[in-house]
Amino acid sequence: MVAVFLYNILLIVLYALAMALSINFFLRRKQTLFLLVTIYLLFFIFDNAIIYMTEFINSFASSYNETFMSIPVAKTIIYVVNAYCSLLIINNLLKRKTSFLQYSFVVLLTIWMSLVPLMANSATKVWLYYLPNQLFLMYLGLYGWHHLKKTTDFSPARYFYTKWISLSSMIFGLLILLEDSYVIYRVDQYTFLNVKINNRNICEDIFSMLVCFLLLHYFFKTEEQVIEEVVEEKEDVQFQQFCRHYGFTQREQEICILLLEHKSNQQIADEIFLSLGTVKTHIHNIFIKLNVKKRNQVIEAYEAFNKSGKIGTEISSTAV
Repeated sequence: MVAVFLYNILLIVLYALAMALSINFFLRRKQTLFLLVTIYLLFFIFDNAIIYMTEFINSFASSYNETFMSIPVAKTIIYVVNAYCSLLIINNLLKRKTSFLQYSFVVLLTIWMSLVPLMANSATKVWLYYLPNQLFLMYLGLYGWHHLKKTTDFSPARYFYTKWISLSSMIFGLLILLEDSYVIYRVDQYTFLNVKINNRNICEDIFSMLVCFLLLHYFFKTEEQVIEEVVEEKEDVQFQQFCRHYGFTQREQEICILLLEHKSNQQIADEIFLSLGTVKTHIHNIFIKLNVKKRNQVIEAYEAFNKSGKIGTEISSTAV
């Protein structure tokens, strides 16, 4: 039981972390995609909380299972919301509009899960209840994979995440269906006097964890890129102020930045298509303006300038 408890806690922490980062990205970027992801993850947490209580609280498990066999409102809401959000998410990633037919699939899914519980209690009834959800997940995977192969204007990052989400949906839609089939017909009990249901699907958990890991990878990688862009922008502002302070011409700026990269005279000449003599003349002028005599002193002068407090306020405003 301790292992099950820790497993549930780790799942909820993973979902909560991914959701918190998604909320942060939505507030910063105001993109609908992150709002959809946030709602999607919220219902992951809601579903896992219910399953957790059925595993640890016997009275709740009995009450929930009886309700599930007659009016499974909570589970239906969870599946419908996740189906709707996942549909919009995959279309957002594919840069496609959600069609009327796709909205119809979600409506039919809702109607199906509302009517199946009216059947007599049996394993088949429960299997039929879950069946369209797994088929819908496989459909989304196939749909995403098909249109991904037809599109050529995706960025490498968008292609990577769309590919893995589509592939995971196809594979795990099938695995979840197979696990449901085994557990429903071989493990659970649906007799009139004894309803015993195993509400957790391990393949479904693995799929949700994979989705969270993909999201965390995206969030942290994007944050690193933003930091790198800010650093590069800071360095560019610093260099421009350094050049203005010492009155470098445009050509001297081009050569100075190559000096800071430890390029030789010949490398500089080759890179900016100047003669070696012209490059030496410009370097001599840079030395005079900086009042230095050696190449390494140019780097020292640049570093000293940045540390001297002459950088100005525009750098700090760039980082905000």
